[in-house]
Amino acid sequence: MRLFLAVVVLMSMALFSAARGEERIALVVANPAYEGSQAIANAELSAELVAATLRSLGFTVRQVSDGDRADVARAMYDFAKSLADPESVGIFYYVGHTVQANDRNYLLTRGTRIDSKEAVDQTALPLDLFMQALEATPTLKVVLLDNPGDGHNPTSGVMQGLAEVDPLTHAIVALSAKPRSVALDEARPVTVFADALTAALVRRGADIRTILASVRQTIFEKTFGEQWPWVAYGRSADTAFVLTPDQSAGAAPAPTEAPPLPPVPQPAPPMESSGSGYDLPPGGYISGSDGSEPAGSEYGSGGSDGSSQEQPPMDVAPGSGNPDAWAGNSADEAAQYEEYKRQGAQRQLQEAQARERYEEEKKRQEAAAAAQNNLGETYPKDGDATGAEPPPTTEAPPSDQTEVVPEDGMTSPAPPPPTDTKSPSEVEAPPKPAPPPVDQAQTPPSGGSPALQHPETDAVEVVRHPTIDAPDEIVAGETVTVSIALTEEQLTPEVKVKAAPGSSVTEDGALAMAMPAGAEQWPIDIDLFASGFDLTDGGKWSRHTTLYRQGDSDFVRFDVKARPITKDSKPAQFIARIYSAGRFLGSASRSVTVRRTAPVEAAAPSATAERSAAPAMLMLAAAPPQPAVSGDITLGGTGNDDVPDLDVTILYDDPSGLGSGQIIIHSPHLAGPVTDTFSTPPEMAAWLDSEYRRLLQLGLSLRGAVSLQQPAASSDPDAQKRFVTLAAEGFGDALYRDYVPKAFKDVFWSLRGQGELHSIQITSNSPTLPWELIRPRSADGSTADGFLGMGYRLARWAPRSTASQVDNPLDRMTFTGVAAVAPSYVDNQSLRFQQDEIAALSKLAGYRRFDGDFISFEKLVGEVSTGFIHFSGHGEVNQPSSGRPVFAIDLVDQSLDPDTWRALIAAAHGKGNPFYFFNACDTGRSQMLGGFVQGWGPAVLAGGASGFIGGMWPLTDRAAAAFSTDFYGGISTRIKDGPVYLAEILQNVRREFYQTGDPTYLAYTFYGNANLQIVAQ
Repeated sequence: MRLFLAVVVLMSMALFSAARGEERIALVVANPAYEGSQAIANAELSAELVAATLRSLGFTVRQVSDGDRADVARAMYDFAKSLADPESVGIFYYVGHTVQANDRNYLLTRGTRIDSKEAVDQTALPLDLFMQALEATPTLKVVLLDNPGDGHNPTSGVMQGLAEVDPLTHAIVALSAKPRSVALDEARPVTVFADALTAALVRRGADIRTILASVRQTIFEKTFGEQWPWVAYGRSADTAFVLTPDQSAGAAPAPTEAPPLPPVPQPAPPMESSGSGYDLPPGGYISGSDGSEPAGSEYGSGGSDGSSQEQPPMDVAPGSGNPDAWAGNSADEAAQYEEYKRQGAQRQLQEAQARERYEEEKKRQEAAAAAQNNLGETYPKDGDATGAEPPPTTEAPPSDQTEVVPEDGMTSPAPPPPTDTKSPSEVEAPPKPAPPPVDQAQTPPSGGSPALQHPETDAVEVVRHPTIDAPDEIVAGETVTVSIALTEEQLTPEVKVKAAPGSSVTEDGALAMAMPAGAEQWPIDIDLFASGFDLTDGGKWSRHTTLYRQGDSDFVRFDVKARPITKDSKPAQFIARIYSAGRFLGSASRSVTVRRTAPVEAAAPSATAERSAAPAMLMLAAAPPQPAVSGDITLGGTGNDDVPDLDVTILYDDPSGLGSGQIIIHSPHLAGPVTDTFSTPPEMAAWLDSEYRRLLQLGLSLRGAVSLQQPAASSDPDAQKRFVTLAAEGFGDALYRDYVPKAFKDVFWSLRGQGELHSIQITSNSPTLPWELIRPRSADGSTADGFLGMGYRLARWAPRSTASQVDNPLDRMTFTGVAAVAPSYVDNQSLRFQQDEIAALSKLAGYRRFDGDFISFEKLVGEVSTGFIHFSGHGEVNQPSSGRPVFAIDLVDQSLDPDTWRALIAAAHGKGNPFYFFNACDTGRSQMLGGFVQGWGPAVLAGGASGFIGGMWPLTDRAAAAFSTDFYGGISTRIKDGPVYLAEILQNVRREFYQTGDPTYLAYTFYGNANLQIVAQ
């Protein structure tokens, strides 16, 4: 019975990972060069060799070759995530350039710049973040870093090589060269590290510690001590892990009826005088007096069996060859044995193929080298005479050298130098496993579910969680990193998500996006809005990334610094707006707290240092910061009627005081977003108020009105109309010349010149600038355009400030009628043309009228959830110290201000998303003229409105009534023929200014979607 158990145990061990039950996962990365560097010629072949070896040992291998930082970081993150199973084992092999800078180790990928320490940090991969991500998994991880180089350090503060790497708990780290140095970059088919590693990995019965010790010994011998590998073990690393179990013990003769394929012999290196071969000489070189090696690093190496040849493998059939063996006839055991034989034969075939490929490559390189030598030997070298004696043969290092003290002070004994005088290139290389079969998967399947395709549309639904990784608390003056991506898992549940039209939010808070079908990946632009923070990484507030049909998107990162605050703490928010090809998909926000000083307990590691490993690893996938200012406007892409041709976001550092701000422009006709910084003079607000007053007075002098009690008749109406027209156009010219950001001007004329400009969407945290009144003029002054509000579908929007606010304006609304509120004022407050306006509205389908008292208005807000809500009455703007609301609309019994409005909407639970039109005429007692729409627009949107129309200054009664009549009349007339753009109706009504000369037609601002379509019920 004991013999039966022994046979079963041996066969089970031979089935690779079946015995342990572990899942073997590997990531192999080759990055031959970075920006401006000389390529490592054998990097890719070295990676191919290591990958093939690992596959032959049962590993699922993913390979990345010549990737940029995002490519490699994404693969590293996926690799770390795949090791969540405690029974899994992971091996990471990297061959490429490395540097130390900023007290960190970096891996250099395609596109990395090393011209400064800052450039390294922004474009290279920090190794410590990868190690942190690996630490989050309780499995054995082996990190192998092969870093050939020339040792040249042209940049101050940037040094080739790697410092000591902390393997943390469960990991083992091996460097191909000792810390603060690089491996030899020789003309070999593969690197000496890859050569020794792949030979040692296939040794049967050797544990991982013995394998790595053998690698060090072999490299030291082959390089004559010039290259000295370094290994460190984590405290809980499983150093006894065996990749290929030993099958020599207890062997029985092979069955005669079906002998297995003979093993492929592996050439051993030249025998040492000590007879050690790949293993240690007698006595070993393991640190520690007891012969065992504690966790930490070592320079010595090797096992202790003293043999230079491996034992041949043993194939034992159940019940055969040994008279004492149990003669069972179990079908399961026989099948297990057949599987073992099949795997052994496949492994031997791969080894034979690898050896053949290796020998061919070696012969090719040797032939090339010989040809070069023959050419060189045709002529005597400089300083050499023909027939001169050859130089004496270099002597081998003395054989009595037993210990070398490392430069860094570590006292691990060094392996003895070899006694063989052959050069490294003459040493026979061990065989190499072959690449995997063609039909073998190169990349493990993603854990995400495939995107759902909608057969009725040319779109697929892609569902991802917007992830915003940032500290919960930030100290003023501290620089932190904000990393953003779209991930399959919900990594940051505190993030609040809002969907744009065409997208939706799932029950678990993910963003479901309709993406164009027929693609495996889509371009994504992420804009970060961080009021109270400065961007410190030299990039811009909009970053580009890629969304994949399966798996997580690449990450983008922003380094921001919190500005000083006066209070002990202040709430802040990071808001990310997500675009694809100029189309807005949705937004996500994360609340944080800014503290004036660090709390007392902050002596502990900072919140940044204590982040979870997964988000820290995600930062690796961040795209490098792009230049702060986009200098060139690159046209590209195709238009979409649902996407504004020009989507402009403007954020001021201080919205009330203007000053410095940032502008981000998206367009489906641009190759990418355009970002810039600008500054608006704070005195612009006072200038605007003066200009509004002037326009109003000019209009009143042309057409008398009672609303300001200032009717004035013009002796020559036509001349007065021409003068008003010229004054308004001059005002628009000055706005464009002095206050419009240059980035907007550049993009505007680029798109206009291509005939691609029809709609403009402005989103800003300050509504002060009257975009509708801007009149663009080309840089050379030769081409002028009309008012933006007349020439284009123009709309504004305010960044989301409350949870109830629609994140992006609706693009489609059904015309269900108009609910009107028209307070009946008495005495001198009565509006002469209000009744004309209401009479015109009453002819519309779905018209309802509500009384103008507060109770009736409250009822309207609670009952009407769709369509238009129209206010026809008085509005006013007052000084903050006047004792009256700064902004108000006058009901019969109350003056309703925006703060009371918000409370009223909240009490109604924000039912629906109606569209509000405040046709608020002047009360005659306004202390200020500008600002009405600034006060009401954002407040109405915050309550969940789908749109808002209001005046930038107090309106005259007659023109206001005519404007609303033409507006609703235009909708009801054109909607009969199909959907109608609301902004086009406004364009047409505003053009009445040139017919009437009344600036009231220029006063109206539209908050909503520039491409909002009104459709019939």
